[in-house]
Amino acid sequence: MISINHLSITYNKSADILKNINLNIENGEIIALLGHNGSGKSTLIKCISGVLKPTQGCVTFDNINVFENRKKIIPDIGVVFNQKPSFIIDISVYDNLLFFKAIYELNNIHFAKNLELIDKYLDVSHLYRKPYRKLSFGERVKCEIASVLLHSPRYIILDEPTIGLDYNAKKRLYELLLYLNKTQKTTIIIVTHEVDYIEKICTRAIILSKGEVHYDGSPNTIIDSLKHTISITVTYASIRNEKLAYVILQEAQFEDKEKQLFTHHFFYEDEKNAYLEKIIVAFNILEISTGIASLREVFENVLQEVQRNK
Repeated sequence: MISINHLSITYNKSADILKNINLNIENGEIIALLGHNGSGKSTLIKCISGVLKPTQGCVTFDNINVFENRKKIIPDIGVVFNQKPSFIIDISVYDNLLFFKAIYELNNIHFAKNLELIDKYLDVSHLYRKPYRKLSFGERVKCEIASVLLHSPRYIILDEPTIGLDYNAKKRLYELLLYLNKTQKTTIIIVTHEVDYIEKICTRAIILSKGEVHYDGSPNTIIDSLKHTISITVTYASIRNEKLAYVILQEAQFEDKEKQLFTHHFFYEDEKNAYLEKIIVAFNILEISTGIASLREVFENVLQEVQRNK
C-alpha cells in the first residue's frame, strides 16, 4: 500500500505547491490523478516516486519511506515523467532496452518474455534497430513506456502517458495496463487531462486543486459531469430587470462588461432551463450560444458539486 501522510511542498518558504496531502492507495487500485495545470499533480508523483523530498510529511510503500529508501524501492516502481526521455538518443532502441535490462538485473528469459508481452500491445519490435533520435514523438512515448514495464514493477506511475499516441495506441496502452493490473495486481497511478478512458479503467479518481485534494471518489462523477456540463454564453443589448440581472452576473463564471456578454456553466439540464427563463426576464438578449464546458470547467463543477453535498 502507498501511504501519503501530511505531505507538503513549499518553495521559497512562501509558495505552497502541495498542502497537507493525506491519501492511502491500496494495492491493485488504478488511480486517475486529475486537475488543472499547476494543481500539483506532477509534484505529487515526484514525491510518490522518491524523486522529490517533501518539505513536510512522507510517502511510504508498505511502511518503507520512499525518499529515504529509494534504492530499495526502485525495483518495485516504473515511472514515466511527462516528456522527460530516459533513453540515450544516439543508440538503438534495443540497445537502450538492454541497458535497462542490466540496470534491473533481468535474466534473459524474463527480459524476452516481458518484451514479447509489451510488443503485443504497443507494437514496438519494428523500432528496435532504429536510433532513438530518429523516432517520432509517438514512437518515443511507446518506447519510454516499454522501458518502465520491462521489470514487472508492482507500482506503475504514468504522467500524461498518451500524449503523442493515436487512438489505437492509446486504446492498446490502456488494455495493457488493465492486463497487468488483473494478472499481476499492479497498482497504477495515471496523471492525465484525458478523461475518456478513466471510467473503463480507473477504480478511483482524485482531483487536485491548488495543491490540495478536493475530490477523491468514483470516476463516474467525472464522466457524468462531462456528459452534462453545459456552457451558455449570453450577449445582451440592455438590462430589463436590474435586481435579477445583478444576481445573474454575480453568479456568472465569466463576464465581459464592454462586450455585454457573460458565460454560465451547468451541472444539470434542469438548472440550465430555469436559468434561461431568468435571463429572458433580466436582459434584452441579442444572442445565446451553448456548448460543452472545457475540462477545466468540468473540474470546477465537480468541486462545486462536492461542496454542495457536504
